[in-house]
Amino acid sequence: MHTLVKQTAISAMILMTSACTVRISEETFIASDKAPTTFTTEFTQKLQQALPDHLIAPVQLTARDNVSLNGFYIDNPNSKITLVFFQGNGMKIEPYSLSALTTLSALNTDIFVMDRRGLGASEGKPRIKNIVSDAQQQLDYLHQQYQPTKIILHGYSLGSFIAADLAKNNTINALVLHGSATNADDWVDEKTPWYMAPFMSVEMPEDFRKIDNEKVVAQYYKGPLLVIAGENDEEVPVGLSEKLYAASKSANKELIIVPNAGHQGMLTEAKTMAQYHAFIDAL
Repeated sequence: MHTLVKQTAISAMILMTSACTVRISEETFIASDKAPTTFTTEFTQKLQQALPDHLIAPVQLTARDNVSLNGFYIDNPNSKITLVFFQGNGMKIEPYSLSALTTLSALNTDIFVMDRRGLGASEGKPRIKNIVSDAQQQLDYLHQQYQPTKIILHGYSLGSFIAADLAKNNTINALVLHGSATNADDWVDEKTPWYMAPFMSVEMPEDFRKIDNEKVVAQYYKGPLLVIAGENDEEVPVGLSEKLYAASKSANKELIIVPNAGHQGMLTEAKTMAQYHAFIDAL
């Protein structure tokens, strides 16, 4: 799935509007489905079988514009820490997230994950503003319904921008930026071949520029920060994660560069998960 997104991220989602202008639009960049698909009983059973010691609770929220958002709260009975997982572009809970959720469960926290609007089991058309608004509503619901003692926001790829934006305006215990860019302009620069750069200009919605991970960690969020990057990530080059780490003003920050990893598979490396676990234990 991520390979497909990777292959189409530039060719299908960035529209060439002239010989020297590239236009990025929310409609073409943010992956979405034509209609929502309800979670199947088979998938829920597989999730429960993969996590037999956890309570799998479906979550349904109604957004402020009456859009239905759906996901799961995965309750570890031995934990009061909740990891909120914001997925990458096009990454649906069913069928793509069973492996990721199983891997994250090794951290021994509760896990809260929702299909963002317009994808998987959630309704609506995704735009930066409403995705950010939905995420805030999800975080408010988490506080009201489960009262966790600690909250970790884990954002993967596109989801890292949502996690960082929440960290700017909410009290949390840790922020994890995984396969993350600094901001839209840096990402476009990194993805533009050097021989095309002098002949190109880029147009993008202002909302894309407003969600800026580098600005968040440099100016707003100073709590514990974990940055995870793949050494061979071609979709989000490792240099962007290094730049994020360098910009952070946190006194407790850690950068993990996973050897030989691309944009996928960073968390399947045992040493990475051991370091992640140690980071949580130290909170």
